Amino acid sequence: MPIDPDDRRRRPPPPPSSGPRDPDRVPMGSQPTGPNDPDNRNSSNYNPNRRQGSPSHPGLPTNPTNAQIREYDSWWYKSGAIWSGYMFANPEAAEFIKEQAWLYRQNPDQVINQFMANGFNQPAWMTDSSGGSGSRGPGGGGGGGASKEQQYGQAFAAVKNMASTLGLQLDDDAMRSLSKVVIDASWSNDQVMDYLAPGATNTTTAGSITAGVDEIKTRAAQQLLTISDATAREWSTKIASGEMTMDAVSSMFQQQATLRYGWAADQINQGISVRDMMLPMRDRLAAELEMAPEGVDVMDPKWLSMMQTTDEQGTTRIATENEMVRRARATTEWRSTRAASTETANASSMLMRIFGG
Repeated sequence: MPIDPDDRRRRPPPPPSSGPRDPDRVPMGSQPTGPNDPDNRNSSNYNPNRRQGSPSHPGLPTNPTNAQIREYDSWWYKSGAIWSGYMFANPEAAEFIKEQAWLYRQNPDQVINQFMANGFNQPAWMTDSSGGSGSRGPGGGGGGGASKEQQYGQAFAAVKNMASTLGLQLDDDAMRSLSKVVIDASWSNDQVMDYLAPGATNTTTAGSITAGVDEIKTRAAQQLLTISDATAREWSTKIASGEMTMDAVSSMFQQQATLRYGWAADQINQGISVRDMMLPMRDRLAAELEMAPEGVDVMDPKWLSMMQTTDEQGTTRIATENEMVRRARATTEWRSTRAASTETANASSMLMRIFGG
């Protein structure tokens, strides 16, 4: 009986190799080599864009090692039940789902970034070029994919989540209307964010805008700089929409701090904040005034002026400990300390001894 070269079950073994055998390499006889195989460059079915791996091991290299296959099979044995329901409900996407589950296990950031980059729009490699499977993402239509209503529903959920993340409160009608625009106009994530972010500028609801405002003000305070709520909200909105980064904000604060606190420029450029440099001085000042360190706000000009001094040439520098203590003892806070009472009593006793009181 002649051997059908396309029948893999009866395919003859490959000729022996003259080179050393790799015990961890799948024999070439188990790989597609027939004239109708899509991986055969001489085949009419050849597809250079075909995903790696076989239908049973999507996500693996085209020629996986035995160790890779064993690892894959062990993972699927333990985790397959999680994904099987999705694969059954979406048979046209079963191989894709299994592939992405495996790739996510290997490198979750890469998979997440890939989907974030594509936004609501369906990646081209998810589309059946024949038109049979259609779109499975919320950004388009297709014969065998999600219906328009399903796509609207997916976009609604995504818009609702994004609005919640920003701390923006939208009613359902507004989100449904936006969801239709997202799908019908094939908006990307960036376009949706650009649309939503300005509306969240003045929100006080917990979300990324409000959290960004708090973070910006905290970073400014680290350099003993004051930033208005309006500016912090404007920058937070730009960060949410991708126009600016929090690192860029930190760099601006660092530059401003080197100008305002020139005496600390070298340390600031090394990544040390002005506040961190001032904390030992703050603690010493608090001890002198018998206060809790938290009661001395280094951003308060009253206390900051005790920790800095300006010489006759107009150059500002950090104060010496003696200069700071002398200024502290001139305050009303110091007069109510135990040390002040003891010093006053000692002075009175000395005067009494001198004048014979």
